[in-house]
Amino acid sequence: MSGYFRKLDSQSDRVEVRSIGKTSQGRDMLLAILAAPETVANLAQVQQDQKSLADPRLVADRPTEERLIAGSKPVVIITGTIHSSETAATFMLMELAWELATGREAWAREVLEKVVVLIVPSVNPDGIDIVADWYARSLGKPWEGKGLPRLYHPYAGHDTNRDFYALNLPETVNLSKVMYEEWFPTVAWDVHQMGSEGARLFVPPFFDPTNPNVDPRITQSILLIGAHMAADLAASGKKGVLHSAMYDNWWNGGNRTTPQRHNMVAILTEAASVRLASPIFLAPTDLRGKTRGFENHQPAVNFPDPWPGGWWRLRDIVEYELIAARSLLTLVARYGKSFQSNYLAMGRDQLARGETEAPYGWLVPLDQHDPAAARRMLETLAKTGIEVHRTTKDVSLYGTTYAAGSWYLPARQPYRAHLKDMMERQKYPNRFTAGGQAEPPYDVAGWTMPLLMGVKTVEIQEPRTIESRKITDWQRPRMTMEGDMTKAKALVVENRSSDDLTLIQALVGAGVPVRFHTRPFEMPGRTIAAGFAEIEANDTSRRTIDTLADRIGSHVIASEKSPASAGASYDLKNQRIALFQPWEPSMNEGWTRLVLERLGIPYVTVHRDDILAGRLHDRFDCLVFPSISPRSLKMGYRPGETEPAYVGGLEGSKDLLKEFVSSGGTIVAIENSCEYVIDELGLPVANAVGSLPSKDFYGPGSILAAVGEKEHPLTLGMPEKFSVYFDRSLGLKSAGKPGNESGTKFETVVRYGPDASALLESGWLLGPDKLSGLTAVGECAVGQGRVVLFAFPAQNRAQTAGTFRLLVNALWRGGMRKIEPGKTANGDTPREGSPFPAGAVGLVK
Repeated sequence: MSGYFRKLDSQSDRVEVRSIGKTSQGRDMLLAILAAPETVANLAQVQQDQKSLADPRLVADRPTEERLIAGSKPVVIITGTIHSSETAATFMLMELAWELATGREAWAREVLEKVVVLIVPSVNPDGIDIVADWYARSLGKPWEGKGLPRLYHPYAGHDTNRDFYALNLPETVNLSKVMYEEWFPTVAWDVHQMGSEGARLFVPPFFDPTNPNVDPRITQSILLIGAHMAADLAASGKKGVLHSAMYDNWWNGGNRTTPQRHNMVAILTEAASVRLASPIFLAPTDLRGKTRGFENHQPAVNFPDPWPGGWWRLRDIVEYELIAARSLLTLVARYGKSFQSNYLAMGRDQLARGETEAPYGWLVPLDQHDPAAARRMLETLAKTGIEVHRTTKDVSLYGTTYAAGSWYLPARQPYRAHLKDMMERQKYPNRFTAGGQAEPPYDVAGWTMPLLMGVKTVEIQEPRTIESRKITDWQRPRMTMEGDMTKAKALVVENRSSDDLTLIQALVGAGVPVRFHTRPFEMPGRTIAAGFAEIEANDTSRRTIDTLADRIGSHVIASEKSPASAGASYDLKNQRIALFQPWEPSMNEGWTRLVLERLGIPYVTVHRDDILAGRLHDRFDCLVFPSISPRSLKMGYRPGETEPAYVGGLEGSKDLLKEFVSSGGTIVAIENSCEYVIDELGLPVANAVGSLPSKDFYGPGSILAAVGEKEHPLTLGMPEKFSVYFDRSLGLKSAGKPGNESGTKFETVVRYGPDASALLESGWLLGPDKLSGLTAVGECAVGQGRVVLFAFPAQNRAQTAGTFRLLVNALWRGGMRKIEPGKTANGDTPREGSPFPAGAVGLVK
């Protein structure tokens, strides 16, 4: 694919190919630019025109506006194979590029003359090779085109298309730079595939609900494009075209939904899949609907010409998509002035509404519980085109004065809709099926970024003049020191910033004694809050800190006295962490790896055979099960679904897991894995909401209130109240279990908010009284070890920075040795003047 596009570039003056950045595995992401030769020779002017249309503040006067509308060429971007198992789009885009590069057809010459076409042949080039290699291995086997034993993106799998507001992946960062810094396209089309047994091609418009932050002109333009595609497909005799079904326009975070909040007309299409590239045969009785807006495979207003069944091939998908591509590009070529005029007008309206409608902006105070999370949130917003400012004078709001240098997000900016959608709390409408059950949204219902990341913000509800300057240069965070390191008896880290987790892990990994304190520490002129970390001041700790000084923003305090805690403290020992990876790929496992790597938490990946080999405690201290269904954990792939080496799950591991925990190991189970671990170990725990019908209880992708137990080692460094992400997750409670003769008890560490009326913070939750007060995080002591159960995904899609610390504390839990006040780890009286008394160093070794 790469070679083909580079060859087009070398042989056609209508084509220019650029790399827009590296992928997760270091491949080039390509962008092909196609237009008339004279346009390709002057692309800088095209980019400047689009930038001016996107930001009306750059349009000085009416003549400039008229020139832009009449003389600019709309930019259309088309992206393919963000989901690499949806193979057709890359082939289609190669063929489309050839049609435009040769200009043999009249439609192509018209498009080249009036439009600039950007093609990203794959948003996931790594996955193209992963899928192609597996497909070649599977040919002729019963599992041909199926049974891939790994994610087709190194970390995210299918969730690559859920990362366009969080930007945790290099691929989404690269594409966002194209969209919001370099090209500012007018129209975007993301090309996808879906299941095989329904419609042959879905085209817009989308299904309800729609998001109130999406401009009506976007919605109507989407309808126009979809109708044009459907009409051209019908004229070509293509059957089975569906619209106004399945895919709603509520959620943010996808490659078509995030651009819509940037005044771009963005769509997706979804074609029926084959088995990667192998044809499939579907009898009429195989065809069905059974989804929102598409109850069956019979003729309907939004499905007027059903496909009768038969052979369905990769070439069929390419042909449907090529017709749709020609339709889109021809429409934009002929109505370019209208698209460009709307683009400018929507940006102008957003600027005006930022001055005349609340909220007028958001202040992000300097005093954050997790400064690193606040900084990452702001940097991410900036990468999506949001203007981030810092105040130049103190600001008084609602009885509080915020110091100069606070972060400020003014609502008066062209991408106000995206900013508002990130900062406000979502209120998903109640929607039910004909049978009275909750109607699932397409993806999630709530995504308020400050809540997900644990960032304090202040919404500005009335017009205010706030003196500030726009940030244009984001400096890397740098560690700060306080006090004289050479005279320190101990080093103190507040242990609130997520950067502190990176620092503490590096220190314990280097053998430096670290102790957590559960009571505050009084220092001259200040109080260090409970949960802080005390670090032995020695040459190793100083070298470790120096190594990280230019990479993280932790604050290290040199103390001339050793903290003396009135409460319990915990000495931390380095843990050998194993992360279970099933052969049935798990996106939650991939995101867990990404979070741990970003935080600098070392781990090893283990598979089924590593567990079944036994003697787990000889190799690991902590075993993590990401959110995986109990069936998948236990059974895995069945015979005939993949290569024999990848068949099967953890069946037969029960005694091995019990032995691991009883001998001192820690098991951490996240969300869906909890039920597997509970059953295998016979824990006295039950999911109190698991059997409730969705008409009575339902929480799809929403943000809920939670409360943590003070002074517990799992909540060290956490605020008492915080937000958690709940996506059809669990609500745990104690329950008697047959065979629990050991007397194991279930201890609640984090509860869902006790006030049912205030439990939902963003999204949609039916039956909050069924969940309020139940356990969100708990632990069971089993023999010498313990099991930590997360009822919700604390690391979901690497977006929930506000609960990363809970997960890391759980990973460290087995290495936390409790020290009672006035005692050392071995029960001795402390030696005078020693910040780490006798026995402590031996523990960390």
